[in-house]
Amino acid sequence: MKHSVRFFLLILIFSLCGFAYSAGTTASGWTLSSMEFSYKQQGKTDSKSKITQVLPQLILEQIADNSLRLISPQEDLDRQLYELQTERLSLFLQLSKENKTRDALVLSKDNPRALRKAIIESEEKIAQIKAKIDENLLKKDEITKKYEKKINPPKEEEKEEKHGFAPFPFPFFHDEEDRPVSETVSLYKNDSSALFSPSENAKTEGISSYTFEKEVTNAKINGLLTGDILIFGDYASVTVNLYVFPGAKCNGTVTEVGNTSDLIAIAQSVVRNLTPKIANSLPVKIRFDIKPEEAASNAVVSVDGVVIPSKKELELIIDAGIHSITIGAKDYDSQSITYQFSGDDLFTVRTTLKPLVSGKLNIRLKKLKDGIFYFNGNENAHVDGENMYGEASVNGKTILGKFTRTEDNESAFILIPENIAKDGNHLLVNAKPYDRAKNIDKRRRRMYTAYSALICSLPVTFFCVGNFNSATNAYNADRGTYDDALKWQKRAYGSIGVSCVAGGWFVFEMVRYLFAANEVLPASAKPDKSYKEDR
Repeated sequence: MKHSVRFFLLILIFSLCGFAYSAGTTASGWTLSSMEFSYKQQGKTDSKSKITQVLPQLILEQIADNSLRLISPQEDLDRQLYELQTERLSLFLQLSKENKTRDALVLSKDNPRALRKAIIESEEKIAQIKAKIDENLLKKDEITKKYEKKINPPKEEEKEEKHGFAPFPFPFFHDEEDRPVSETVSLYKNDSSALFSPSENAKTEGISSYTFEKEVTNAKINGLLTGDILIFGDYASVTVNLYVFPGAKCNGTVTEVGNTSDLIAIAQSVVRNLTPKIANSLPVKIRFDIKPEEAASNAVVSVDGVVIPSKKELELIIDAGIHSITIGAKDYDSQSITYQFSGDDLFTVRTTLKPLVSGKLNIRLKKLKDGIFYFNGNENAHVDGENMYGEASVNGKTILGKFTRTEDNESAFILIPENIAKDGNHLLVNAKPYDRAKNIDKRRRRMYTAYSALICSLPVTFFCVGNFNSATNAYNADRGTYDDALKWQKRAYGSIGVSCVAGGWFVFEMVRYLFAANEVLPASAKPDKSYKEDR
């Protein structure tokens, strides 16, 4: 009993620690927006001036949804300092108001005793506000010192050993302060066409001013894109800056040149270079474990469409974020994966490539019908009384095909599973070409008709059964006649029978409807045993 209790407590502690870890590493959203870009030149035509609005919208549209941004210690510090600054400004306004109120007491109070009492109360309020300001300043110094080591970490040889034992290998036993915090990137107002428009006063004071920062922060924007456009002829140079708020720190600058007739290409190139700066993540290393060895020796790896030169020990260092990786080899089928490579500094991609398979299989209908088999989108095979089997190419994967009857062009989908889609196989499929949508609609109407009959019969049944019970009780109490009770008994039993029949009809039609709906699934092929017997 003691061992079971200890085991339960151990499991509970591990679960709580794991929950605390997962809850502590994910924060709320990180909102990204953009201002309308500006020209470095004067006197642009209307067609060119629209670029300042369209281009930032295209850039925001190209940015991947639900991507993650790693929040740096400096950014986290700036947020907390801004909150403390906002609190101090509010407290200072309260302090100013209370001082003015205290000074006005001399003119508003005629009674010396009442004046002294009011001044004492006002002084107490002023003292409380001053204490809050001092507490705020003290908290500011504490937070700044706390983040100083994170922003400027000591060298490896200067780090102190925090524990007298080796750190536990599981991540939820690491220090809370060492865990990276990531936030999901979302667009301002969840709309790529919504651009942030500051007031004229904020524009005049500049992006680094307190007025501008206050408007951006009040709009709950964490990242703001600004841009300058320089046009010569049909070509434009676009410079995009990413500012992080609060703090108005420039987190990166990207410059691209392109044709003004292809703004999408310019936006895609800008986003490609801007994504690592938005993610704010350190590069990650990717190792590849490719099997079998024959495939690994001549494997070809591409990341986001860019082929990586082959090496004996293949390792890549790329920016953190979402990447598409494709692995292929000669005489082997390629495989692809799209994954969010972030939250760690090392990833291992393991894959087992399958040899390329080629050949032909033969398939026929269980009940022969004249028609055409369609396979792989570009193959067809006609079957009739003289030629029962249709031929299909195999590549080692599941085959989805369709059979169309020549008589009325009705179709039925067929599925050839991967395990029997092999060269030389003879298969059999019970495909039934007919209008499934029409049949489902027919079964649905019949099911609703049976359901309506059941519902309509129930009020009559309840009425008759209720009157039968009343008549029976009245007869037992010598207040009713036997004939009256017998009459309602017959009616009750009859109505119950009608409801039971209606209920059975409804269940029957519902089952038929479900079977009809299930018929939309493709018919699965099976080995043709009769072919072997004939052989």
